[in-house]
Amino acid sequence: MTSIVLVIEAITIGILYHTVMTGQKSRLVEAAQSQARLIEAVARFDKVYSSDYPHGARQATIDQIKDAHSQYRGFGKTGEFTLSTRENNQIVFLLSHRHYDLDNPKPVPWESGLAEPMRLALSGKSGTIIGIDYRGKTVLAAYEPVTELNLGIVAKIDLSEIRAPFIKAGFISGLLAIVIIVLGVGLFFKITNPLLKGLYDTVAKLERALAEVKTLRGILPICSFCKKIRDDDDSWHQIEVYVKERSDADFSHGICPVCAKKHYPVEYEAIQSEKIDSGTSKQST
Repeated sequence: MTSIVLVIEAITIGILYHTVMTGQKSRLVEAAQSQARLIEAVARFDKVYSSDYPHGARQATIDQIKDAHSQYRGFGKTGEFTLSTRENNQIVFLLSHRHYDLDNPKPVPWESGLAEPMRLALSGKSGTIIGIDYRGKTVLAAYEPVTELNLGIVAKIDLSEIRAPFIKAGFISGLLAIVIIVLGVGLFFKITNPLLKGLYDTVAKLERALAEVKTLRGILPICSFCKKIRDDDDSWHQIEVYVKERSDADFSHGICPVCAKKHYPVEYEAIQSEKIDSGTSKQST
């Protein structure tokens, strides 16, 4: 019963987790794409109107994006945007990080296993991935290229933050389920124990009764004169021996009135006279 309840809970939490993951992916994709399109729009504007900006229109756009994101602390406990470019086989981050290298983000080698979502964005790809970020943490990330400036943008959140409420909910619900099952089992035994005891007593009585019962069935071949009984091996036995060997009955020998009169007539008559005299004296009394 416990296993069934826990399996059902695991399936339910799994379905909810999948639903939340799907929704989170959609939100990250929407955020990354909207930021990328916004940056591209600003870049196109600066290309026309900010050509006299120090270091050019591209730098004007990047400085505006940096200024805007300096006022943005991210989303959730671990969510953040990262904006990067590729320089000399390195991923160079243009925005301050929220968790690591806060003011001066260090570049990441292109061939390293870090910043996997950003590597995809800088390769001109877009989508979502569960991968390793610049800190070496596993994240759910949406990545998008910013084609106007040859940049990549990533919106990401730590996978542990997404999983935390489900792990907590699973632990609490599992503990409650076990407590409820234990209480239910205790109540079940409290109710059924008297019934089971009565049933066991009845079964025991029947078993004892059956053990005491031993019957002879079928047609018994018996001699018409000496009354011996023939068994399956064609051997003949005294009737009392035959019955005793095949049942739990025992015999106590006596003599019936007919046989007593036939074989012991004198003694029989004396006994009968005693009975008559005894009956007469009782009546007179």
